[in-house]
Amino acid sequence: MGQLAKRHIGRMLLDGGFLSHNDLNDALDEQKRSKELLGQVLVRMGMLTDSDVKIPLSIQQHLGSIDNAVRIVAGERQLLGALLVQSGHLTNEQLDFVIAEQQRNGERLGDTFTRLGILNERQLKALLDFQRNQESTDTSPLRLGELLIATGHITREHLENALYQQTKSNKNIGDVLIEAGHVTPNQVKQGVRLQQMLLKTVLAAIVSLAMNAGGPAIGAANAESNEMCTYSIQLQNSPMREEYIAKVATEGRTLLAYNTATDNAVQSDAPESLYFPISSFGNSYSTQNQSNSIDALSTNCLTCHDGGHASDVNVTYRNNPGSKTKSYDGTGQHPIGMDYAAYTQKDFKNYKPVTSFNSKMIFVDGKVGCLTCHNPLNPEKNHLVMNDYRSSLCQTCHNR
Repeated sequence: MGQLAKRHIGRMLLDGGFLSHNDLNDALDEQKRSKELLGQVLVRMGMLTDSDVKIPLSIQQHLGSIDNAVRIVAGERQLLGALLVQSGHLTNEQLDFVIAEQQRNGERLGDTFTRLGILNERQLKALLDFQRNQESTDTSPLRLGELLIATGHITREHLENALYQQTKSNKNIGDVLIEAGHVTPNQVKQGVRLQQMLLKTVLAAIVSLAMNAGGPAIGAANAESNEMCTYSIQLQNSPMREEYIAKVATEGRTLLAYNTATDNAVQSDAPESLYFPISSFGNSYSTQNQSNSIDALSTNCLTCHDGGHASDVNVTYRNNPGSKTKSYDGTGQHPIGMDYAAYTQKDFKNYKPVTSFNSKMIFVDGKVGCLTCHNPLNPEKNHLVMNDYRSSLCQTCHNR
């Protein structure tokens, strides 16, 4: 399926759960200053051990193509839905919804994933290959015995003797090594945990490689194309649409409104007491600061827009009414978090009053967020709440 660029070690460590976004951002800032390799920075700052960096680096060469990535899988065979949850592309709640949809239609689960736009055909095929290779007996750097060698707990001779003894019993390799006195139960437990983190890294790489190979993918449309993003496709489905509307009705308390799928008519009659905790398909969001101050609806958007599942969005949080700031020129990513009423009170010359707002714009607790300008129920590119011809959307708030 083609050789692609080597997967960045920072992305791998995030995917596997070795690092948080905040830790990685801190390490990248330090790397710019020190000019060291990222792994060296992470170890020096005490975020990871040498082994935590060395072992993911040892599989980096395998993650340049789908074919190579699926060959190194190991462990017990998992169900397709479980693989997607492990990869971080679905939550358990979202998987439950898909399974209910599959049972309602009586189709195969893979067909449901593709019909809903959660997987494209390449992603589905790659994950099915992943499943089959988990049952393979071929040597893999992700097999438990190989990981115990890599972490220095056993020798190659120990593993070969244990594999021979395993042929005489139905025991797993960890139990055989424990009985032989080569490792402790805790060391095996740590090895299994490391194996799961690496498998998650490989899964995320496979789904990403297959997404970039073409076709729709979770929560994303190519930023250069006019293709409707998958989350918008999913919201055309009645149950998800109703849940999303209820979520907006609960969270978007100020100037609540939203488009219908067929026209620009305003609806705002969903009862605020109705609440369904859903989020967009995705596993992370990238923010520069004060991320816990961002409203829940914007956070839902950012779970996909991390550069892997959809176009990258590094949020600028701003809420300093009356302060001098550079005028937004419409070419970059608009800051969020501003208490709009406070801004108009402090600077009425540059900001229009609340009464001028288009009723489709959503301000959670009166603050500017993603849904102030974007509405995923609108299937058109960029999902704007209204046409921005001659900056009409921008001029809803800004006098210039």
